[in-house]
Amino acid sequence: MTTRGRGTAALLLMLLALHPAVARPLRSVREEMPALRHHAWPERFSFPLPDGDPQFERFKAAYLTAGGRKWLEAVQARSQPYAPYIYHRIRELGLPEELFYLPFIESEYLPKAVSRSGAMGLWQFMRNSIGGYNMRMDDWLDERRDFMKSTDAALDKLQWNYQRFGDWLLAIAAYNCGAGAMDRAIKAGGVKDFWLLREKGLLPAETAAYIPKFLAVVAVSMHAGRNGLATTWPQASKWVRVAVSRPVDLSMLAEASGVPLATLATGNPELRHGITPPEGRYELKVPEEYQNAVATALASPDRLMNVYVHQVGSGDTVSAIARHYDVSVQLITRMNPGMNPDRIQIGQRIVVPAFKDISPYEGVRRQDDQLVFGGKHRVAQGDTLWSLSLVYGVQPEVLAEKNGLTLFGVLREGAELIVPILN
Repeated sequence: MTTRGRGTAALLLMLLALHPAVARPLRSVREEMPALRHHAWPERFSFPLPDGDPQFERFKAAYLTAGGRKWLEAVQARSQPYAPYIYHRIRELGLPEELFYLPFIESEYLPKAVSRSGAMGLWQFMRNSIGGYNMRMDDWLDERRDFMKSTDAALDKLQWNYQRFGDWLLAIAAYNCGAGAMDRAIKAGGVKDFWLLREKGLLPAETAAYIPKFLAVVAVSMHAGRNGLATTWPQASKWVRVAVSRPVDLSMLAEASGVPLATLATGNPELRHGITPPEGRYELKVPEEYQNAVATALASPDRLMNVYVHQVGSGDTVSAIARHYDVSVQLITRMNPGMNPDRIQIGQRIVVPAFKDISPYEGVRRQDDQLVFGGKHRVAQGDTLWSLSLVYGVQPEVLAEKNGLTLFGVLREGAELIVPILN
């Protein structure tokens, strides 16, 4: 190199050192502008890539085809609403940023993705694997689809795996096959090295391919620009939680608050019916810029849920009403605090969630002078089949037959009898 060339290089290095975007630590710049990470910076990975490994190279070549690039672009676009929270949690815990790409191969960043084995959500949790992670599953919610709770649980699990095995590839592999299976493989192989365990054939076939596939996604996606991926990282909203104390239909809340329904659905995919739980134990996730609008709508006295209101008639039962409206008895019970589904009264109003457009329930009425036995009567002191027959307008023999009694049997105080529903 000539003297002039050395001087020019030295000047260039000095100018680069003074430039604020370069003077800051590389990590801080990458945190602020993910796009720079994909287009400008040299390759930096938390663990070495297995260049030359046939399986890794096959996966990588597949992702670099036109179809593979298109797939990665689509999944990256799906990840954008959730990326700020997931990156924030990864950095807060000091974990490898590559973990952001694990949902690419777990769920394709679809929060409602379901595997053949029943795993659910971005991070694919099974029903029996959510213990200790504060994830609720009931008629209203499946919080395996909650992008915040499932992310926290997945990162906690991965961190625990790393502390157990002392190696990130083993930790990620154990996320796929389970810690117990990984323990057995390590014990049989006598080494804590993913590649050696794979070589010895001690890992399940799916797990043996899981790490090469994951690393291939990482290798291509973390440097999208140089790999020909047309990806963008627009400024994404920060999600905040807003407490909800009554059942709310997202579609009605969207109309009342001005928040796009798609935005509310994206933030709250754990809601099974697009309705918050009736008992109010829920925090809605909304973009920060909509927080005040949503809070104002929730504080208004306006009804924010579509329901049917059914007035109980003779012969009606909660189970029949539930069948008609295609909901469960449990849902109707929760929507009507204090209601005993076995003790409804004529004239009582029952609120039923309106999940479908269904004609009103007409009920089962008296036909051919036949009474419908849908009521309950608790036996009081002095009650007899004869006295009750007068109250309910039914022959004592019929009353006895419906309750498995004999006509001359003695009624036990406190016992519950099946009786006709009175008009």
